[in-house]
Amino acid sequence: MKKIVNILMFVLVLLLSVVSFTACSEKEVIGIIQFGEHDSLNDCYNGMIKGLKSELGDEYNKYKIDLQNSNFEASTSASQANTFVSKNVKIIGAIATPTAMAAATAAKGTIPVVYCAVSDPVSAGLTTMRNVTGSSDVLDFDSQLALIKKFIPDVQKIGVLYTMSEENSLSQIETLTTKANELGIEIVRQAVTNASEIPTATDTLLAKNIDCITNLTDNTVVGALDVILPKTNAKGIPVFGSEIDQVKNGCLASASLDYVALGEQTGIIMAKILKGEVVASNDIAIKVEDSFNCYSQKVLDQLQITAPDLTGIQNVD
Repeated sequence: MKKIVNILMFVLVLLLSVVSFTACSEKEVIGIIQFGEHDSLNDCYNGMIKGLKSELGDEYNKYKIDLQNSNFEASTSASQANTFVSKNVKIIGAIATPTAMAAATAAKGTIPVVYCAVSDPVSAGLTTMRNVTGSSDVLDFDSQLALIKKFIPDVQKIGVLYTMSEENSLSQIETLTTKANELGIEIVRQAVTNASEIPTATDTLLAKNIDCITNLTDNTVVGALDVILPKTNAKGIPVFGSEIDQVKNGCLASASLDYVALGEQTGIIMAKILKGEVVASNDIAIKVEDSFNCYSQKVLDQLQITAPDLTGIQNVD
């Protein structure tokens, strides 16, 4: 009888150990939705993880990162956000405007949402939502236009491709148009509704006697640079990027932001919310305004553009 009791006690202790181990091994989930795959959004994600790790320290190991990619489909972002809410994740990180809007709408204030690289949080309606905060990558249009004039002093028409469904693009193109018009420059717009329209839209834009193209932080357009650049290069039309990785990938120049640094600051905010040090609100939102100029000597040579004074402009090659 004593032997049976001892065996039962051993089994009980073993079961308790398994339960205890399982409970300890379960990690709380940090849900992250990235709108699509291109370098600036990838940089945001990498920076976000860097910020989480640096701010949380050893506590980072308590969490599991669940990264979801929307492949530039807003409906996919909405589905992924709803799944995160149903799973009651600890916090949602949202990279780019469509994912931020989807996450904030799905969470309804019940789960903190921290967005990254949203160009115009006000127009997107994010600044009025409860338990939502994040970082803005608003473009420095004054510096971008000055940079374009440096490479093309007599520029008259600048083409812009933009996605009608991206709130940040609609806001940005209005600001760009106003600032360009003040300089006597015409902004020639070409809208798309999805990525499949970009090849035809690019051809249409190039037929409008433009001097160059400049990019917004439009994720659908930026994600299709491999389609756009062969067409513009064939016509000898330079494309000015909205950040440094686009220049590395074939654009001529950019007044650029550091998206890894932007993501890192966003990750630090997420960590502080997880630690209970702050709550998600617009009082702690980050707005990055400082930009730096960069260019590609390789693209400059390829397009046979006479080099301007390049003092203070970083060569990415």
